[in-house]
Amino acid sequence: MRPLLVLLIAFGAALLGSLSGGSASALTTPAWLAMGVPLPTAVATDKLAGALWTLLGARNYLKGRPVDRRLLAGMIPLGLLGAAFGATFTMRVDAVSLKRFAGVMILLLIVVLLARPRLGREPGPPRAPRWAVGAVALPLGFYEGMLGSGNGLVATLLFCSGRGYDVLAALGHYCVLAFAWCALAAAVYIGNGFHDVALMAPAVVGSCAGGFLGSRIASARGAGFVRGLFAVAGAALGVKLVLGI
Repeated sequence: MRPLLVLLIAFGAALLGSLSGGSASALTTPAWLAMGVPLPTAVATDKLAGALWTLLGARNYLKGRPVDRRLLAGMIPLGLLGAAFGATFTMRVDAVSLKRFAGVMILLLIVVLLARPRLGREPGPPRAPRWAVGAVALPLGFYEGMLGSGNGLVATLLFCSGRGYDVLAALGHYCVLAFAWCALAAAVYIGNGFHDVALMAPAVVGSCAGGFLGSRIASARGAGFVRGLFAVAGAALGVKLVLGI
């Protein structure tokens, strides 16, 4: 019964996350903790699942769209460094205490999104150079290695405002980064003994199915549809993190 429950939770979380750009781990990590799984093992499970479903999501989001390979080439290694430190940090301290800070930041970003109704709805000219946007990869990678809840929201708004992407292109670029960063973080956790095959196997299957389906639906419906869900999911996630629920 537990494997089926894990699969369904992972499927639903990845489906919602890929549809809206919200955080799948904000739903799954508390679920695994409620099952008695230690925090590092719960995060390791989400990182492994995240590395795989974001790869599928990137394919769907970026299909037929231009990809800024120069930006990704600069952000991936810098974020990998951050992800390695973030994973190590989580194994040594209570990283959950940082959720409230992340929640406040997400709520502020959602306010910015709502105040600029055209942001992310359609492509526009870049407003910041690649190096400035790319430098943010270090803190993004660090937080991805720790918990990652809401990281997709932050990165997506960064790409929309800084590089002029629409929401779908921004999500696609974030998914490429998340694939690399989550994979490294998962390797760090697993290499330090934090793994549970009975949890990870159904979580990966469910997440991949949900992430693939959600990103397909989002790509078909367009940036305007996803932008609306993005705002709702971001507000809900921000409140959840701030209140610690």
